[in-house]
Amino acid sequence: MENLFVTLNDLPDEILLIIFTKLKNVSLLYSLVGVNKRLNTIVRDPIFTSHLTFMRCLLDDSIYPLPDSTLDRFCSQILPVIHCQIKWLDLESSSMKRILRAVNYPNIYGLGLFDIDLETAQFLFVDEYSLIHIYINQITSFIIDITKNKNKISIEEFHVSLGNFIDCLYILDGRFNQLRTFHVNISRISVCGRKLNNKEKLPNLRCFSLHSYIFTDAYDELIIPLLYRMSNLEKLDLNLSLSMKKAFVDGNDLKKNIINHMLRLDKFTFNIRSVLHLHNEINLPSNEDIQNTFRNFKNNHIISCLDYFQEQQSSQCLIYSYPYKSKFYKYITNNFSGGLFKCVREISLFDVHPFEHEFFLRISQSFPFMQKLALRNYKPQNNKLCKESKNDNQDLSIIKYPHLTNLTLSRSHDDYVKQFLLDTKTCLPNNVHLNVTYQTLERVTPGLPDLPK
Repeated sequence: MENLFVTLNDLPDEILLIIFTKLKNVSLLYSLVGVNKRLNTIVRDPIFTSHLTFMRCLLDDSIYPLPDSTLDRFCSQILPVIHCQIKWLDLESSSMKRILRAVNYPNIYGLGLFDIDLETAQFLFVDEYSLIHIYINQITSFIIDITKNKNKISIEEFHVSLGNFIDCLYILDGRFNQLRTFHVNISRISVCGRKLNNKEKLPNLRCFSLHSYIFTDAYDELIIPLLYRMSNLEKLDLNLSLSMKKAFVDGNDLKKNIINHMLRLDKFTFNIRSVLHLHNEINLPSNEDIQNTFRNFKNNHIISCLDYFQEQQSSQCLIYSYPYKSKFYKYITNNFSGGLFKCVREISLFDVHPFEHEFFLRISQSFPFMQKLALRNYKPQNNKLCKESKNDNQDLSIIKYPHLTNLTLSRSHDDYVKQFLLDTKTCLPNNVHLNVTYQTLERVTPGLPDLPK
């Protein structure tokens, strides 16, 4: 009989991994951490430590906390050893604070909170001293499940940043049925394999703001269906970067797909950039054509800027309501029409045609509080000489960026490095972080001491 008895320690690692993956991670860690060196190594693999669920879920979907003895051992012995490997935690209300306070979680990006009451939920998202705010800059995915008095949830205003569009659909699945104001920043809007409710109406929602800065091709598939659910909106704000297949988003598109479905809409602000690949089209719209699609828009000053890049077989169209409220203004070209953008702190410049000195003067005047500037342009300047005033007011031609802290020129022609580094053209603050290749800097600064490579 003794020969038939096989202990875990007698099994090869491959068999142990197969067995352990069938068990709950928390139970596995509780049972085997500290047993011996070999099992310690196996159960501390990221497969078992990256996602931990500290609760019991019964067949009727009711949720209960883990025993105190289990929580005690995790907080005192296990979490201090594996806390750097944890990327996602699922917690229930009674043990939530205990787990979050036990250790620091430097690599956590996802958090699920279950069976919490309304008052706790409001505190978590509003109070800057709550435990959630400690990780506010790390967490990109968030799930909240309020099961107590689920049909009486009365949160009216919600501000949140999410990693994926699916997280937004979780929040708008009906559990916050009294939500009136919802502001959401989403890192990535993309189609996933899971099908969630994106059809149920949101009749109480009055104000909605959606910001996403990474390009998405899911405008028709995800964004428009979501907006169809908000027929009673009074205020709408969209900040989107879209990859389109057939046409730019213009005034006609906004009227057809959004405005005509929101009869109560009183204020509509937007900043929408759509890009389109060219396939030898003949009848391409002009910027004037785009601008004319906004003739019947009320209470708004709409700006459009259209660029065609024939060599790259691509094009972009930016439309926005003025005054401009975003902190970012990306992919500015020579077609930039100017204006005053006091809210913008970060810009990027791109074109297949050269930027001249006058263009940079316009940029500095339009973005007086700019802190970060990135430039991408490989075309040399046509006019490489800085024009000087004859009446000794040479400062008139020197461009100033008083608030600039970060300058990226690593993907630009040498002329633009000279544009920013020569004091006859530009005046920069003393402490600017410069991103540029050593080879470029060596070419444009002859005679200087050798720089560290």
